[in-house]
Amino acid sequence: QQAAKPTEREVVETEIIKSLIGSYFAIVRQNITNTVPKSIMFFLVNYTKDRIQSSLVRALYKDENFKMLLSESSSISEKRRQRTELLAVLRRSLDIVNEVRDFAV
Repeated sequence: QQAAKPTEREVVETEIIKSLIGSYFAIVRQNITNTVPKSIMFFLVNYTKDRIQSSLVRALYKDENFKMLLSESSSISEKRRQRTELLAVLRRSLDIVNEVRDFAV
């Protein structure tokens, strides 16, 4: 049996479907073209970040660094000493003010 020739409407509809499918595949191809480099960069950047972070953590937590990392700088020690002296002076001043106040009453 021979197939009947398609009508003009069927030919037009077939051409429209072909055009739509072609457009769809062009859009999908463009999306893939845009997504693949972004995905590659995402994974490369995350991999590199993780490797650098673990390397830095290993370097930071070496036993020979603990003494240096936990030591206090001399400027901080000096400030602490000065603030301690100031606190002692202020406490003594408060005691004097309280004595004067109590004496005046």
